[in-house]
Amino acid sequence: MMTQETYMKIKDLHSQGWTINEIADETGWHPATVSDRLRNGPPSERRESKPTVMTEQWRERVVMMLEKWPRLQAVSIHNKLAASGFEGSYPTVVRAVRDVRGPRFRAADSVSVPIHTDPGEEAQFDFCDLSSWAARFGWQINLVAFGMILSWSRWRMWWFTTAEDRHHTFEGVVRFFDAIGGVPTVCRTDRMGALGRSQGRRFELHAPTVGFAAHHGVKIASCQAGDAKRKGKVERPFRQLQETFLPEVEHDGVPVDLDDLNRRAVVWLD
Repeated sequence: MMTQETYMKIKDLHSQGWTINEIADETGWHPATVSDRLRNGPPSERRESKPTVMTEQWRERVVMMLEKWPRLQAVSIHNKLAASGFEGSYPTVVRAVRDVRGPRFRAADSVSVPIHTDPGEEAQFDFCDLSSWAARFGWQINLVAFGMILSWSRWRMWWFTTAEDRHHTFEGVVRFFDAIGGVPTVCRTDRMGALGRSQGRRFELHAPTVGFAAHHGVKIASCQAGDAKRKGKVERPFRQLQETFLPEVEHDGVPVDLDDLNRRAVVWLD
């Protein structure tokens, strides 16, 4: 690599009227290199190599976290390590996680095309059973999460409660309307028995559900039987809830009650 001293000599000879070839012969550098230095300025200083940041201490922390939460995402691990003083980058943690666990997903068997929805056209909602997490927290209650998401922007809400009956479903939907400050055209879910009953391929809404939809000026739509992908936008975040949010909650300290869990969910999603 050309030194600053050599560059100054080249610059001085050039100012004296020497040609590129003459300078090259004098300094031993190729004419193209001499020309490049005169055109682009002095060579950049060599960067000092940094010590390895993923030390055995941090790697052990990664291994311990993955042993307890095997599906925990690298972004969560990086956040927790950084809070403890880790100065490495996110890609450094990703490489360590892959070395320990390998890739989280395999390639899909076939290509799928997302179902397009325009802004404000549709929101999807559903419940997720979290009874196993309630047991881990030492709670003697039934724990479920109501999830609702705007299909276009993917803005979402999680509300943790104790039942998935009609009243809790309606409350979850209204909480979502209040949070987004409006009402989408369609609210889509699966064939919830609390909202209606199936008749072959048709799904007939119960009278209270019809009244609820009319009051808010929204259409309640259901998926066809066996078409789980139709509401995949609300299903996929439940995986993130169980593999990222709840492990982080447990890592930071078990919530004292439902209100505490819901407060932490709002902060995490924001």
